[in-house]
Amino acid sequence: MPKILFCGKGGSGKSTLLAFLALYLSEHHDVLVVDADESNPGLARMMGLDAPRQTLMENLGGKTAFRRSMGKKSAPLEEKDLLGSALRSMAALPSSASSRSGRLTLVSVGKIEHTHEGCACPMGVLARTFIGNISIRPGQWVLIDTEAGVEHFGRGILDGVDAVVAIADPSYDAVLLIAKIKAMADEGGKRLCVVLNKTDGDTESLMRNRLEGQGIRIAATLPQSRDITAGNLRALPLDVDAFRENLRSLLVAIES
Repeated sequence: MPKILFCGKGGSGKSTLLAFLALYLSEHHDVLVVDADESNPGLARMMGLDAPRQTLMENLGGKTAFRRSMGKKSAPLEEKDLLGSALRSMAALPSSASSRSGRLTLVSVGKIEHTHEGCACPMGVLARTFIGNISIRPGQWVLIDTEAGVEHFGRGILDGVDAVVAIADPSYDAVLLIAKIKAMADEGGKRLCVVLNKTDGDTESLMRNRLEGQGIRIAATLPQSRDITAGNLRALPLDVDAFRENLRSLLVAIES
């Protein structure tokens, strides 16, 4: 299961969980993290990395140039020609558009930087094309962080991944969104693993009842943690040690 898409509602902790799993996996595997969220600036810091000097969009000449290169496609596979050879394997990624530490590598598709910049559609095309065409060897992993909600499903990013991890915080909005994500993952023929985040004994039970009552199995949980909150406020990298069992449970669910 090498390419895994992470999704959830805003504030659910999807980026935090992805960063935890990336750090955990990179102890023994090559891991590429793809930041496909056009807004969130904090993913690199969570993993103790510097942000890449360039986004993938900037490496390809910028949003305007990339939009021109998109042109009018005559067939879906034509989008494969949008990538340069350096963006087709983990080993070949340019240093200007990637940040590395040990076996962990981060790339960012693109960010909204200016008012009146226009829609993020070209970034969606680039994300779908990059994820679908990046080649990986056995034992390598690609973890994809996405913006809140389900817009990325509509952009077709789901086609290039092997499984979906959906994160639910203790809220009824999360229950509704997870049900929608399940329907869309089923439609795309992708395995879904649901993680309950920020829970305590009472909220975990309520969330389990709500979701399992809809036939949605819970793969793992991540409890509410003051240490995570405090570390985030101090801009500190995440510490995996306290959550190894939780991450192992998620990994078992992904690989089963």
